Amino acid sequence: MILPHRRGSLATDTHQGIMNLDTLLAPVPGPSPCGEDMTFSPEFDQIAELRREDDPTLDQGEWVTTLKVADWPGVVNATRQLLNERTKDLRLAMWLTEGLMLTRGLPGLALGLQTCQQLTDRYWADLHPQADDGDQAQRAGNVAWLLQRMVQLLPTLPITRGRQGGRHDLRAWQQAQRPPAGGNEPTGNDRLTVEQFMRALRDTPRDWLAEQLTGAREAQASLLAWQHLIDEHLGADGPSFVPAKEALATWLDEFERLARDMGVGTDPAAASAVESQPSPATAGDAVGATPSAWDLAAPGAGARGPVPVQSRAQALQQLREVSAFFKRTEPHSPVAYLADKAVAWAEMPLHEWLRRVVKDQGSMAHLQELLGIEPEAPPPY
Repeated sequence: MILPHRRGSLATDTHQGIMNLDTLLAPVPGPSPCGEDMTFSPEFDQIAELRREDDPTLDQGEWVTTLKVADWPGVVNATRQLLNERTKDLRLAMWLTEGLMLTRGLPGLALGLQTCQQLTDRYWADLHPQADDGDQAQRAGNVAWLLQRMVQLLPTLPITRGRQGGRHDLRAWQQAQRPPAGGNEPTGNDRLTVEQFMRALRDTPRDWLAEQLTGAREAQASLLAWQHLIDEHLGADGPSFVPAKEALATWLDEFERLARDMGVGTDPAAASAVESQPSPATAGDAVGATPSAWDLAAPGAGARGPVPVQSRAQALQQLREVSAFFKRTEPHSPVAYLADKAVAWAEMPLHEWLRRVVKDQGSMAHLQELLGIEPEAPPPY
């Protein structure tokens, strides 16, 4: 039985979870280090109910009822308890990651991905759900689910946390930067403006911005480490990590720039200068209007000339900045997507890149022969 979650205890529980990651990853007491298979257990059913929520956009007709809201702190509590005491299960680690993302943002994602990566590294042979006669399809599907969930959730995670309640996500920030396109986008007084967003950003505690920035970078590192393990275990049968990596890189690119504008990630003098800026006047006041993030870093504000690329990491970062610029200024331009692709491809070995790009087997065989790449051996039967 899962102990009920104590409302209001998430901060303490999550902090303990971060400090006791080794406890979370320790073998389960008993004959098997991964414990029992709990697929059909009432505890798994309970977690499913904690995760379940009604879609608020659906029309309820005449019979309006209270919508079911997911209990994400409860999900975090339940999955951690089972991983600690009963079973080492990849699905639990993924639900834990989902819950941590939705309760703690990027630091939660980093902790969840680290848990997935460490469980994969330590317990792959015995980790639940176990392979069915060598068939890893279920595990591959589980990994694919979490990667897709990351793509769905990252744009909805807050990038501001104003003391006056101004919490905005990446979608709202991107909408604020482009003209209304109609459809389902908010308009008029319901539409967030760049000035309103920047006001909320300046009102966001600097330590929270720093925590999210560190979490995003740690999440990137853990995601890459996990990808290497999954590729090693599943090979060509494994899911693609590219969409999740691109979604995380996009979030981090935007957040790094915004945090840098607030003096986070720079020297203390820059942070002090940002905090001393006067408060904006009312929206539409040209004198006191809040500058956009790119205005704060405009060439006229003392930017230096172009700096030669010194490293591979710097080159990739510049590509990300090119992508972010075109997403802001020309959302329909293919340049942003090509730059994102270039960054993703930079992480791939040549043989993997060829498999993803060249679909014709005859052409693939010709390229492999030309480049001296050994073709993959067929899987054993």
